[in-house]
Amino acid sequence: MQATIDFYFDFSSSYSYVALPRLARLADDHSCQVDWKPIALGVIFKAMNHAPPAADSTKGRYVWRDVERSAALAGLSFKWPQPFPFNSMTAARVFWYIAEGDMDRAIDWARAVFHASFGEGRDCSDPDVLTGVATDLGLDGQELLEATRNDAVKEKLKHVTGEAMKRGVFGAPTFFVGDEMFWGSDRIEQLERHIRND
Repeated sequence: MQATIDFYFDFSSSYSYVALPRLARLADDHSCQVDWKPIALGVIFKAMNHAPPAADSTKGRYVWRDVERSAALAGLSFKWPQPFPFNSMTAARVFWYIAEGDMDRAIDWARAVFHASFGEGRDCSDPDVLTGVATDLGLDGQELLEATRNDAVKEKLKHVTGEAMKRGVFGAPTFFVGDEMFWGSDRIEQLERHIRND
């Protein structure tokens, strides 16, 4: 039976970017379906009264270096975007707008935004940057940005973020197979073992 992986992520999550190659290999190796689900992680952090470590804190400095090492190990180009973290709401709303008509194109969008953000260090909270990403994919950037003001698109992101909170998501990336949750790019091996033994 084909396993389905629910992949909750935020476009401003560096570890979500790091997870992409291993997640793709896992899906190919085990013929899994991956359901991409961008969320507004900042909303979850606010609800939990949680904040990521400051960049100039001891933990923050470690995390930054760990992300850089993890990206190198995954064979990914990496450059910290400025600012970081950035407001990812527009990119997520664009994803859900595209997904309404073509999920494969929405996934292309997600991969392109992640590459622009963490592969090239571009500010993907900037509408001009997102328009450029859209143009490179052969999409109408202006149409996409206008769509993010649509109430239905806003509600979709709110709904999926709420769904994630109800399922216990507190960080990104988070993966589910059924009710079994795995948090972090460094838990993909455990995710794979679960799929293999399920």
